[in-house]
Parts: sequence; C-alpha cells; structure tokens
Amino acid sequence: MRGTRFAPRWRLAVLAGVALAVAGCATGQLDATKPIGEDAREIDGLMRLSGWMAVGVGIFVAAAVVTIIVKFRAKPTDDPDDLPPQIHGNRKAELTWTLIPTVMLAFLTVVTIGAVFDLAGAGTGRTIKVEGQQWWWQFSYDVNEDGDFDDDVDIVTANDLVIPVGEEVNLEIHSNDVIHSFWIPQLNGKRDAVPGRVHHWRISSTEPGIFYGECVEFCGLSHANMQMRAIVLEEADFERWLADQQAGRSAAAEPHAEDSAEAAGAALFETHCISCHVVDGVYESAAGGNANLIAGIAPNLTNLMSRTAFAGALYETYVQDADREYVRGSDGKLIVNIAGLREWVRNAPDLKPARADNQQGMLDFSEVLTDQDLDNLMAYLRTLGNEPVLPR
Repeated sequence: MRGTRFAPRWRLAVLAGVALAVAGCATGQLDATKPIGEDAREIDGLMRLSGWMAVGVGIFVAAAVVTIIVKFRAKPTDDPDDLPPQIHGNRKAELTWTLIPTVMLAFLTVVTIGAVFDLAGAGTGRTIKVEGQQWWWQFSYDVNEDGDFDDDVDIVTANDLVIPVGEEVNLEIHSNDVIHSFWIPQLNGKRDAVPGRVHHWRISSTEPGIFYGECVEFCGLSHANMQMRAIVLEEADFERWLADQQAGRSAAAEPHAEDSAEAAGAALFETHCISCHVVDGVYESAAGGNANLIAGIAPNLTNLMSRTAFAGALYETYVQDADREYVRGSDGKLIVNIAGLREWVRNAPDLKPARADNQQGMLDFSEVLTDQDLDNLMAYLRTLGNEPVLPR
C-alpha cells in the first residue's frame, strides 16, 4: 500500500525534473552570458563576481553542515537528555559570523556603486531616439545632428537598431503609451521607457553582428512579442545603410507603371493603411500621429524591405535556414518571406495577440482583402526600400 501511495508522487517528481532539464536546454536568441559591448562586459563582470562569491558561501555552508552532521551526530551511547555544548554569548563566534558577511556585502556595495555611476549617462557618439509602444520599437536618426528628429533628411525605422561598430551610441528612450524596458543584453543592461520622461542610455559593440533584445517590463498583451535587434555594421557598411535609407525615401515617391500590380497595391495601401502608416514623400497623413491609436503611431514603412524583421521583430522579413543564415536566390538576392508578410497583412491579430478594438495593434483584414488584393499589396510593399545591409 505504501509503495502504491507514493508511486504517483515519485512520477510527478521525475516529470518535474525532466521538465526543468528540458527548459534549461532552450536555445533562444537572447544571451546575457556572452557580452560584446563594453558596458555589457562590466555588468557581466559584476554578476560573475557576485555569483562566485555566492558559490563560495554555499560551499562553506554545505561543508559546515556536513561536518556538524558527521561530527555531532547522535550515538547509541548518548544520553538523550543531555544537551550539546551551548555557544550563546560566545563573542568571538558571533563577531566572526557577523563580520564576514558584512565585509563581503560592503565590498560588493563599493564595486556595484562604482559601476552604477560608470554606466549612467549618455553615450559620446551619435544620438538615436528610441520609442517604445504596444508592441514594437521605433528608432529615429538625427542625421544632420541638429537636435530635431523630424527633418526631411532624418531616418525613421522600426525593429532594427542599426549602429556602427566601435561607436558609443547615445539612446534617448521614450514611451508613447505605457512603461516599457529596453534591453539588448549583449550590448548593455536594461533601461526603462516611461511616458513623459526621457531616459538616456548607451550601447556599443566591439564587433559587427546581429544582437537580439526584448522589452523586459510587462506592457500588455503582446509584451513577450515586443522584440528588437541591434545590427552592428562596419563604418563603411553603416554609411552605405544611411545612403540606402535616403535613396529608399526618394524611390518610394516614384510613380508605378499604370495597370501594374505595384500600382494596384499602392491604391489598396492608400485605401486601407495610410491612416496609421507613413511612407515618406507619398503617404504622410499619419505623420503627426493618429488619434485612433493609443501609441499615436504605427511603423513608418518607407524602407520596409531594408529591415530584417517585422511585427515587432517577431517574424523575419527574409528567409533563413536552420542555422539562421539568410538564404539567397539564384540571382544573389535575399529571398523575401512573402508567405509570412502576406499572412501578417491578412490577419495580424492571429499571428500576434493584440487588441485592435482597444486601439492597440493592427486590424484583421481577412474579410476585407481578397487573395488578389494581397498579391498586389505584396508587390507594392516589396518596392519600399532595398534589401538590408548585413554584418560581414
């Protein structure tokens, strides 16, 4: 009976252990254990220092417990009424176990406070405006560095934060709705985005690459789907990216051939999309914000095809293989994830939880757009910008 009674508990314990082991095998894109940026390395150093100190304390305590169990265990010849020697009032012992943790904590406090002041403040490089909203990130570049992010030469993008290698970029972090928190763990720690306030932060990378991030402040229904990525380029590649962004703005304003799929898609875009989305030089009615959206704005789509991801960086704009390498076609160009983009336009709430009825997220167009409409819209969207400049 006893074995039968406890069997389910043992099975449950085994299953729980297996579940924990499997969870520890997850291969996500966030990795705080491999810092690349200088600030991230400083944070990592602090975490490892405190971690090793905790390990040391744990080993000492475990060894002390084992020693006490072995040395002072009850023996058959012991009188059960006898008490072990008492050390209450032993000044030496009490000072020892009080001073050791006090000194350790004081040491950690000193090094941590120093790091806090060292990590605070703006970067010394260019300034990029970061805006958090439900549930994606917008990045604005003050190209002429006049302090105004709304000039004709300035660049607005979403999901992809593109920066040059080796530059300590200054971030002006805002929120257009609720509290968010910006975190790209391989480049720096976390910084909140708070409505009505501007928080300065900085990131940098000593090597080119794509580094992934998340919103880490619960901000509503699709909080877990509010991602971003930093694309770090060599200086020459970054300048080429800037030039491509400017060229994309000019190309977006060029008319499409009559009776083409692109022209039909542009007409559909004008009918269904321009109340929320902006295409510079063409559809700018939503540039001042949209009262029908809690955040006020939706992603600027001028250079949509230059971005590696869409839908809050939840889905890839271009096809990747099993190793997350971008796939190129026979013409040498990246293969667009047309199926994913098409489905997103057709029924976004089905791919990413939202509350369009509460002015949050994209509408469901599955009952509005026909298959031909979707094909035409894809043809138009593919004209918006060149393919992304990727790290080498």
